[in-house]
Parts: sequence; C-alpha cells; structure tokens
Amino acid sequence: MEKHRIWRLLAAAGFSGYLFASTGSALAAEAPVDPGKQDRVAPPTFTLPFLLLNTHIMIDGTVNGIKGRFLFDTGTEFAFFLNNDTLPLAKDQLVAKGQTASGQAMAIYRQNAPIAELTVGEQLHFTKLQGQLHSGWGFLQDAYGMNSFLGSIGHGFSRNYQFTIDYDQQTIAFQAPEQPEATLPGSFAPCDIIARLDFIPSGVDGKIPEVTLQIGKQAITGFFDTGNPGSLELTKATRDQLAEEGLLTLASSEHAYGIHDPHQRANLNGLYAGQVALADLRNLTFTTGQRNRLGLGYQFLKHYISVWNAKNRTITLLKR
Repeated sequence: MEKHRIWRLLAAAGFSGYLFASTGSALAAEAPVDPGKQDRVAPPTFTLPFLLLNTHIMIDGTVNGIKGRFLFDTGTEFAFFLNNDTLPLAKDQLVAKGQTASGQAMAIYRQNAPIAELTVGEQLHFTKLQGQLHSGWGFLQDAYGMNSFLGSIGHGFSRNYQFTIDYDQQTIAFQAPEQPEATLPGSFAPCDIIARLDFIPSGVDGKIPEVTLQIGKQAITGFFDTGNPGSLELTKATRDQLAEEGLLTLASSEHAYGIHDPHQRANLNGLYAGQVALADLRNLTFTTGQRNRLGLGYQFLKHYISVWNAKNRTITLLKR
C-alpha cells in the first residue's frame, strides 16, 4: 500500500515539489530545451496522442533507443526529467537530495554526457541534449505497473507553446507562439468559450498557474497541474461552512483509481470564475489544512477542452 500512497502524493502536486534540496545547486539550472525558438527541432504545429493512465497523461517516446512512456506533467519545472531506474544514466553530479512527503528518499543527478537522442511521439526528435536531470522513479514505475517509464515532460517544454488538451480525443495539440492568430483561443466562436482565465504564475519558473475562484461566499485559490488527479485543501472553518451550505460533501473511501488507498474524498459544487458557473467536481482528495486551495487537475480538466498559453498567462476553457 505504501508505494501507492507515494504515487498519490507525488501526483497531487508535481513530483519536484516534494523534494528538499540539500546541496547548493539550483534545481532549475538545467540546460534549456526551447523548441519554441527559431532553432527548434520540432515542427511549429503538431499533435501528440496520449494514453490516460489513472488520470495521468502518458506519451510514447524513446531515450537513446529505449522505448517507453513519458508523464506529461505541467507541475514539474524541467523540460525532461528522466528515470534512471529504466535508463542507464551516469550520476556525474548530485544536484539535490531529499525525500518525498511520505518519506521516500530521493536524489537528483545530472549526467555530463549529452543524451544522444530523445523522441516524443512521432513528431519530436531531439539530439545531443545537454545537462539532463534524472532520478530514481522506481516506486512510481511500480505504481503505474509498467517497467518502461522514461520520466516526465514538464513546464520547461510546454511553456514554449500554446497547447490544447482534449481528454475525449486523448490528444494535445501544440502551436508555437509565432503561428497565425487563427490558432489562438481568441479565434474560437464565442459560443464555444466557457471562460478565459487570467492566471498568476507561481512556483519554480512559474510552473503552476494560479487563479482565484469562488465557492459560495468563499474565495479559493485554484491551481492547474496535469499531474494532479484533483485535490482540495480547506481550513476547518471553510470546510464547516461549505458543508453547512450544501456545497461540500465528504466521505471516506477505501479505494482510489483502481487501488486500495484509504483516504477522504470530497464532492464540490457551486464553483464560479467571476460570473461563470464551472463544473461540479467529484472524487477530490481532501485534507483539512491552513489554507483554501483547489487542485485543478484531471477531475476538473476532463470537463473541458483547455487551451494553455504561458506567454499570455491565460487558460481558456472550451466546450467539449
């Protein structure tokens, strides 16, 4: 059960957020991977199909000829964060050392030699990637039930594009910023746009988009993260008030996403962005804490087609 609990904790807020650095090196100081620039090794527009695995977006790829899948996790700041339990990577430099929230020891290393070749889907082909970071993801690999987990694709990659996630089609469509205005969310028919949310970038390198939403009379911070199945933290006072107003129901559950994982889950209704009513949410992992914070991951995003634009600091929600 412990390995599944680790998996859920990591998924709830992005893997790197649970590491506490014990060395002087900055985690974000990796060599940049910027396919959105003029010298990119990717086409200006492309679509990646994905497999939905326990609420997570998994994309086929290879690293130095080894086939497997990447986790598409906007809550990780690195462009690519590789798994040295699958890949034979050199531990040339210890970058950070710490532990997960559940006590799992972790260490992040950098390999001096470049990654000779890395592919994502059928469209992206990178060569001679310098300074790539890696760690042992074996516990997460076990939780996924797969022995070919390559690591994650994160904010360091996705921020270079406007990208559109469609959970029904199981695709992510990417457009480089210089593409024609017709590809941007402002060009969609007004009847298709549910809400255009201006966000504040938070976390390392602005990897976490935050917005202010309303639930009943309460303001709540919502944060977007594709690695988050759906989470809710409320103060005791807010929890009790929303329950009394009939906007929040709590229940104990012995299972989560196909595994035995005792936890408290929450159903939430009456969520608004300004004057716009948003989808009711179910099966959020719930904790009572020191703040009001809503993880806008799978349980929220599945209700919409979402268009992410880090340059404009907007996330646009479209009808499915």
